[in-house]
Amino acid sequence: MVSRAGGRVAIAPAAHVRSEDILKRASKNIDPEARIYHDDYRSYSILDGAYRHEAVNHSLGEYARDGGIHTNTIEAEFSILRPWWENYRGVSKEHAYLYCSHYQLLRNTRNMDRVQRAKLILFPQTLTGPPTINQI
Repeated sequence: MVSRAGGRVAIAPAAHVRSEDILKRASKNIDPEARIYHDDYRSYSILDGAYRHEAVNHSLGEYARDGGIHTNTIEAEFSILRPWWENYRGVSKEHAYLYCSHYQLLRNTRNMDRVQRAKLILFPQTLTGPPTINQI
């Protein structure tokens, strides 16, 4: 997930994603007032009634619609993630979540210098609470 307002990233490994997984992750990471943009994956239908969401139907060749409805933001994030991930050859499935957490930290603190980032890592209690994603 990537916020269009602010660029915050929430990433976790997943295989065989079910509707329940999508709803669980959305409720944990997304502000209830946010608008969610996604592709035509059938499991996203669980968001009906819980979130405002729009889909683009990639299987019909639709990639964007008027009103800013597209998945280009997350696709761009993956274009950064893939080469970053390739540096770590041989990542086991059991440890993939650690690499995702590392990437998420780096992306969400990309505007901080090393000292600020180190303080955040060493003293996380200074945060005011878990960040939420306003627009995905």
